[in-house]
Order: sequence, then structure tokens, then C-alpha cells
Amino acid sequence: MNRKRIVWESILLGLPCVLLPVLLMGYLAWVLNLQAAQQRLDTLAAVASSRASGTFHEAAGALKSIADSNLAPCTPEGIDAMRLLTINTFSVKSVGYVEEEIYACDSWGAVGHSVSPWQEGFTTADGVRVSLGVQPNVVSAKPMMALQYAAFNVLVDPEQFLQVMVEDDLQLAVGTATGHLVSASRPGVERFLSRVHSGSAKGLEEGYLYTVVHHGDWVAIAALSRQELLQGLVRKEMLLLPFGGLLAGALAVMLIKRTRQRLSPLAELGRAVGNREFIVHYQPIINLSDGRCMGAEALLRWRRRDGSLVRPDLFIPLAEQSGLILPITDQLIDSVLHDLGPLLAKERSLHVAINLAAEDVSSGRFLPALEVALHRCGVLPNQIWLEATERGFMQIDAACATVDRARALGHLAAIDDFGTGFSSLQHLQQLPLDILKIDKSFVDSISADATAGSVISHIIEMAKSLHLKMVAEGIETQAQLDYLRGQGVHFGQGWLFAKALPAEAFEAFYQAHAGMAVEHAA
Repeated sequence: MNRKRIVWESILLGLPCVLLPVLLMGYLAWVLNLQAAQQRLDTLAAVASSRASGTFHEAAGALKSIADSNLAPCTPEGIDAMRLLTINTFSVKSVGYVEEEIYACDSWGAVGHSVSPWQEGFTTADGVRVSLGVQPNVVSAKPMMALQYAAFNVLVDPEQFLQVMVEDDLQLAVGTATGHLVSASRPGVERFLSRVHSGSAKGLEEGYLYTVVHHGDWVAIAALSRQELLQGLVRKEMLLLPFGGLLAGALAVMLIKRTRQRLSPLAELGRAVGNREFIVHYQPIINLSDGRCMGAEALLRWRRRDGSLVRPDLFIPLAEQSGLILPITDQLIDSVLHDLGPLLAKERSLHVAINLAAEDVSSGRFLPALEVALHRCGVLPNQIWLEATERGFMQIDAACATVDRARALGHLAAIDDFGTGFSSLQHLQQLPLDILKIDKSFVDSISADATAGSVISHIIEMAKSLHLKMVAEGIETQAQLDYLRGQGVHFGQGWLFAKALPAEAFEAFYQAHAGMAVEHAA
């Protein structure tokens, strides 16, 4: 996965990370606003229905008390009692007495004229007859609710059923359980009286959020228009959007951090290991005495998916620090045997040198798998040289154990880049080595600096005293080759012979130089 793709993925992922919290806060604001509005409506409707029932029972109780009294109707004492009842009962506007369609008297005095019966709306369980929208018999006034019991009646102002605090944005209506409207704070909500037959109900329809609550023979409807509901939503969003912004910011920071991690060299190296993006080039190793190609050093290369190559010195230290060097070593061994396994099985004099990391040397964990792989490919252990730098032998005891095991299996062990690290001569003497590789920095100094030349001569003499084979790295000139050959150095590698080659090119080079001297060595 290249960097451009990761950036685009992060951008595409970042858009919902920014938008979703805002949308989530918008949705949450809607839910909270809806719940809060519904709770307001439920409370208002419950209070209103309870108050309507209380108002009715107050008026009905007053009516029954006058009807059940022993006072003679329309006598001065009876009229006084009716008047006192009207004054003391808040919900009652007047008390009347009708006998044989003659309105005999009311709480204000004797009347004595005929009246038409009021149309009955419904009768309660205790016998109170209720009529809605009646005109008072004495004076012209707004329609009233009439309650009749025996020959007595009381008139109640319908607005008494709305004696609750109604906020400006809410609408309230009170009706009967049969679906007849008694009173409404504003026109519009009476349409929901049709819901009374299905019991208590609530919902959002026809432009209103509404609640229908029953209480005995009465029902209250509280409603909030969609416009008022949306205004409440805006207020909720103004409170919640800052939290959405903070959440979006936090997600954006996390995404940026994650993107940086994915773009980091370590993350890219981890993906390269998972995608097996490593390839091996092979630098020929030449027998300096006769110029024959007798082996190669396997040099790891990281080839990104875009085809670009990354030098080992740019990723090997990071791989060693992170522990990714272990699977990289495994992939290196697999690649070597895949690339050159058939050639090694055919040419027994040919070898390949594989570089090991310090952790490989100290643990020796690769040896069992290497042994199985060699047996499967038909490659002999002595055809695989195992190399490590001086740093790889710092844990001297563990390194000695690994080298002993490797040599017991038939491998040759080499110390690479000798003289550039911190190994002491004592360590070198303790290690059971077969080969010492002279670092390129000393080879470069052969013709340029006499002191450096003296150092390389001491290295050569030390290797001879320890009976180690020598491989000189980085040979680039004929003068260097002549000096090294004259000093008895056994093998060499460098651009004078060939650069590191892909597997097919190395096989062709080997076939061309296996039995003849290299041109520069002639």
C-alpha cells in the first residue's frame, strides 16, 4: 500500500469522522427534543384530564347536594341555598330548577317560563346527564355545559376545564370520552379527538406531536406543532453541536495520529514484511587465485510495490530494533533457496553467504527451519555460509553456542565487516569461526594511505594466525586485487568483478565464470 493511497484513505475516512459526530449530535438533539416535548405533552395532558375530571366532579357533587337537600325548590330558602351553592362552587355558574318543561327558578331568583329540553350528550354512571353547548335559559351568553340530576341543573363554563397553565407553544383541548369537544386553547388539536376510541395515544402526524390521555369520562389532548418542535430542535442542536465538534476534533486527531503511524517507516516496513516485498540480489564471490566464481553473498533488497528499491542500511537497523528482522531473515532464506536452490543442488562447489542479525545469532532459532529447507531442496549445509557482523557476536556465550550448532550441521561461519565494530582479539579467538571478511573501508585504503595499508596487513596476518579463510569486500581496482592476491587473501567481491545481481543474472554470470578467470583478474 503506497503513501498516496494511505493519504486518500485517510481523507475519505476523515470525512465521515467529521460529519458523523455532527450528524449524531443532530440526531441526538432530535431524539432529546422529541422526548422532552413528549414529556411536556404527557404531563400537561395528564394534569388537564385530571383537572377536567375534578372540575366535573365538583360541579356534579354540588348538583347532587342541592337535589338531595330537604329544601323546597324555588322557595326563598331554596333560592338562597342555590345562590350560596353557586357562590361557593368555583366551577358552577348557576343552579336551576325545571319542572315539567317550566324553568321555575335559578340561583338568581324565580323565572317561570317554559323551556325546551337540552339535548343530552351522555349520562354518567351515577346518573348525571350531561349536555354540551347549551344556551342559558335566562340570559343570552356563550354556550355552557349543563349537568342535570333529578329536576335540578347546573351550568359550567367549558373554559373551567382548561384551568391549567398552558405554555405559549403548546395547545390543549379537553373532550368527552365519547369524542365530543368541550374546550380548546386554540383551534386545531380537536382533530385528534378521533383517537379517543383507541385509548390513550401519542404520535407525530398531521403536523403535530400529540398526546391523548384519558381520565374517567374525560380526555385531554396536548399538542405541539411541527414548527414549534423544530424551533426546540434548533435550541437543542445549539447546545449539542459543540460536543459534536469536540468529538469530531478528537476523531480527526486520532485519524491523523493513525495516518502518521501508517506512514511511519516502521509501519511501512511492517506492511512490507506482510506483503513479502523483499527480494535478494547476489554479489559474486571470486577465487582470487584463479578468478573463478565460487559463490555469492545474498544481499537483501526491499522493492516497494511501485518498483523502487530501498537500501538495506535504511531499513535493516529499524528491522533489528523492532524485531521485524526475524521474519525478514526467514524470507531471505526462503528467497535464496527458491532462487538458487536448483543451481546449488547441481553445483556442489557453489555456496551462498547469508547475513544474520544479532538476534538470529544469539538465539539460533533459524537453524531447525534452515535444516529442513535445505533437505527439501537437496542443498548441502556447507553450501550455506552464515555471516554476522561483530555486533552479532556481542553476546559471546550465546553466539558461540549458535556457531557450534551451525558448524556441527555442516555450515561455515564467517565474521563480516571485521575491524569496524567493537570485537576484541580475545573474542575473535573464542569464536569458532571459519572465515573472516575484510571490510571495504580497509580495502579502499590499500593504495591511498600507508597506515591503513599497515592495518589491513595486520588483519590479514591475524586471520592467517587463526587459520581463517579471508574474503575481501569492495574490490574496485586492479591495484587492490593485486595487493590482496599477493597477501594471500583467498576470496574477494566487489564492483571490479560484478555488482550485486538478480538471481537470473547471477546464474548467467556464474555459468560464464565458473571455469575461467575474470577479465579484470587476468
